[in-house]
Amino acid sequence: MFILNLVTPEKKLVTDLEIDEVIVPAYKGQLDILPGHAPLMTTLSTGLLKYRTKGSAQFETVVVSWGYMEVHPDGVVVLADVAESVAEIDRVRAEEQLKAAKAGLVDPLLENDQMVMFQHKLEKAQARLEALGIHDHGGTSH
Repeated sequence: MFILNLVTPEKKLVTDLEIDEVIVPAYKGQLDILPGHAPLMTTLSTGLLKYRTKGSAQFETVVVSWGYMEVHPDGVVVLADVAESVAEIDRVRAEEQLKAAKAGLVDPLLENDQMVMFQHKLEKAQARLEALGIHDHGGTSH
């Protein structure tokens, strides 16, 4: 058995679910984890985590933002700062957050830490819209 556990500080999104595959947005790029994968520990970036329940052809999608993932012989544990299922995403709110982040990033007086904060907000909004199947969320001029 290959088990997925996905938790945040506030909730358990997926617990003890038998899976065939999980794709995660790792810090250095997307990782596709299958049963038998070598043990691994990595940090996560903001993006889409997708998993296939055992025997299913369809992927379930979750937006994650930062955290850690550990792969061990029995499965995968994801400890995310934020994790939202597609059903939890408010499209209007995500679109508003995207606009606000883009507007913030074009401010010529931004300090470096403010730029990082707005970039993080932009990535989260883009991931939320992508999870909803909305792909028109182009980049910024930075």
